[in-house]
Amino acid sequence: MGLKAKVQPLMEETPVRVAVRIRPLLPKEKLHGHQTCLQGDPEKKEVTLGHSQRFQFETIFTETSDQVSVYATCVQPLVEAFLEGFNVTVFAYGQTGSGKTYTIGEARVCKSTGFLA
Repeated sequence: MGLKAKVQPLMEETPVRVAVRIRPLLPKEKLHGHQTCLQGDPEKKEVTLGHSQRFQFETIFTETSDQVSVYATCVQPLVEAFLEGFNVTVFAYGQTGSGKTYTIGEARVCKSTGFLA
């Protein structure tokens, strides 16, 4: 008997998914002439650090991505799974000043529905 190749789980069955959001430069960073060191390619699901180091992730959000797309892609499916009885977690990780609060803390709650707007 030969060895069988290990079947990779479908994306829906993967317990951990990693999304990267590249935050825009802050006004003070622009003022000091800083430049971004990351380039994101959402179609290739790839982030380039500097000129040559490339890393792949499940989802890439560039500097122009808005809160609605981040929520719709990363959080809304988890909220729906939670309402179906599954345990879920949204976890923001990164170095100080990398944009965690920018990503997680910028949401607004719609007064009429109580949902994120």
